Order: sequence, then structure tokens, then C-alpha cells
Amino acid sequence: MTRIEYESFIAMQNIDVNKLNLVIGEKKVIPFVTGCFEEDGVWKIYMVGERQEFDIVKEGTEEEIFNVMCSITKSRVKRSKH
Repeated sequence: MTRIEYESFIAMQNIDVNKLNLVIGEKKVIPFVTGCFEEDGVWKIYMVGERQEFDIVKEGTEEEIFNVMCSITKSRVKRSKH
């Protein structure tokens, strides 16, 4: 899935990524955030911990990263409905 496909998916599902603590396309050091950004042609997924520790957890192509971000999003949507 590309970024455009991912953004279409969240728009069609009416998902508020801010409520799910997700950041797309930029680095933000905010506790408990998961996000992704592109740097030198490589996409990266990161997580920020309680004490603002910033960890890159996966690197890959746009398609690889947005497939994972889509899975994370679906999981968090399910969790937020309970």
C-alpha cells in the first residue's frame, strides 16, 4: 500500500489518526506516538516511549511501511471500540 492508498483508507473509514496516536509523514517526539516518515528515500516507522525516547522500529519501502501502518491502524481502531 502506498501513502496515498493509506490516506484514502483512513479517509474512507473516517479514522482520526490523532486519536490513535499516529503520525504520518513527519517526526514528532510526543510520548506514546507511533509514526512514519521518509528520509533519503527510505521510509521508517518509529515509536516514542513514555520518557520521549525515539526508536526506529522498521525501515523499508513506502509499500512495506504503509502496509505495517495500516495493520497498526486497524488494530488500534479495534482496540478503541472496546
